[in-house]
Amino acid sequence: MSARQTSQKGFVAVTLITVLALALVIIVYASLLGTFPGGQVQVVTVNGDLKYCTTNSTTPGDWELSLDNIANGTSWYVMFNTTSGGYIGNISITWQLQNYTGGAWVDVSGAVVNTNNFYLNGSVGQEIYASTDGTQTENYDWGTNKTKEAGTYRIEMTMNTA
Repeated sequence: MSARQTSQKGFVAVTLITVLALALVIIVYASLLGTFPGGQVQVVTVNGDLKYCTTNSTTPGDWELSLDNIANGTSWYVMFNTTSGGYIGNISITWQLQNYTGGAWVDVSGAVVNTNNFYLNGSVGQEIYASTDGTQTENYDWGTNKTKEAGTYRIEMTMNTA
């Protein structure tokens, strides 16, 4: 092998090593430029209580967490009262009547009220009623309409973003 061929092979080897070294530097440098932190994401929830009343009263103190010893066919109503600030925006709600049977809560067929497009304002003490628009005026009378037989009942409310 001549000195010229050896020199050319050496040049090629040094060139390849230099190119590889530069490529690694560029890759490391590019990864350093590719890390960007985003802004924070705040996840909120809605907290509150379902409350019952036999008169659909406009006085907040008349609403209770449970009702005991009411006669068959007696009117009773439900509302949800927020207990902490949280989600702001439109929601939809399904109010489902349940009966305690055989040691478990069972949905009563056909005993559902849907509230559509109700606006939650994120405040404490916001009241939502089991009506199509969430207002008290049309609050559904569960006792007169659905609980005419003796038993133990409750409402299960499911809230979703709209």
